[in-house]
Amino acid sequence: MDLPLRPLLIDCRIELRKAMRQFDQSDLCHRLDTALSMLGTGIGVPAPGAEKPDGPPAPSERSGQQVAYAWQMAARNLKSSHPSLYAELQKEVLRLLDHGIPTDANAEIERLQQDLEAAEGAAGAAKLARMKATGQLNTICKTLAAAAPHVEETGDAQATALARVEALVKGQGANLGSVAEVMAGAADPEAVPPPAFVLEMVKAGERSFNKPQREFAVAEAMIVTGWQYTPVELLERGESWLAGLLLNPDAHV
Repeated sequence: MDLPLRPLLIDCRIELRKAMRQFDQSDLCHRLDTALSMLGTGIGVPAPGAEKPDGPPAPSERSGQQVAYAWQMAARNLKSSHPSLYAELQKEVLRLLDHGIPTDANAEIERLQQDLEAAEGAAGAAKLARMKATGQLNTICKTLAAAAPHVEETGDAQATALARVEALVKGQGANLGSVAEVMAGAADPEAVPPPAFVLEMVKAGERSFNKPQREFAVAEAMIVTGWQYTPVELLERGESWLAGLLLNPDAHV
């Protein structure tokens, strides 16, 4: 194919734009754009002695420039056939450009990975907060049950707790002299989060965490250490180390 053909087609397109008002929406314009794209990438130019393959090029043979031209042509058609949809698409493109669109696919994948890690971190922190709240609620309910044992369970934990609080306000619960004993007796060695005395025992090697306590300790340790370690790496350090970290989180900082 003669090399000056591409400049010639470009000149033809310029002159046709001047002569035709809606040349950009015409089929001839699309055909010229396609021909220029193929000339620019070398696709569609048969080698000497080679036959022209039938059908469009395979997806693996399409260049980035071809894909860009295809989107450009589709956008032009959309502008004339569905102007409102084209306006929405244009608005979204401008929004992405204003927010600093990534320069390549690798940058976009890296950003998505960072978003995923941030979401996982937020989910882990929320789960830990729920575990703490559940553990504190269980401790309070057991303390109320020990302080007002005559108030029977109703099947509704909240209603039962309120009834026991009301009984204590009216002086129908345990006497004030035994409050310390009641609080001490309410400490459950299997509770989550693990009480301080359980942490001391685990640190000293006198006992181990149960499964929920171990999960809580690992989640808490990940937050204390600033997500520097994976759960497997924290477990490799041992339960004694985890217990010491929970007893004195400031020592890690």
